[in-house]
Amino acid sequence: MNRLPWLGLSLLVLLPLGAAAQIAAPRNPTDTRPVPSPVTSPVPTATPTPVPTPAQTTQQLRTHPIQSQGPAQVVPPTPPATTAPPKVYDRNGRIVPGMQQAGPNRVLDTRTGRYYDAVPSGDGQRIKP
Repeated sequence: MNRLPWLGLSLLVLLPLGAAAQIAAPRNPTDTRPVPSPVTSPVPTATPTPVPTPAQTTQQLRTHPIQSQGPAQVVPPTPPATTAPPKVYDRNGRIVPGMQQAGPNRVLDTRTGRYYDAVPSGDGQRIKP
């Protein structure tokens, strides 16, 4: 019976020592990297600086800050050169061929020569009921 407490005590003492022996000290992450060869700096050579050509000097003389001429001028937008005539719809919403817009809220039936009142509708005019 005397052996059992000593055996248990020795296991409690030796077990952490054995586990600590298996854990090695952490390695340096750069240990596995290859060592670079020493870099030598290039030897400076005496090279003559190029003389600027006359074209280069005139170009350098022309560079100047942009002159301010006030706020930008607004250019009115020009309508596209080819615009399709607006479509004219009858009272039921069907396109009427041969109708032209004669003015604001007015359409002309080119077959009969009659003018009709219209209201804007979608992409064209619709004849008033």
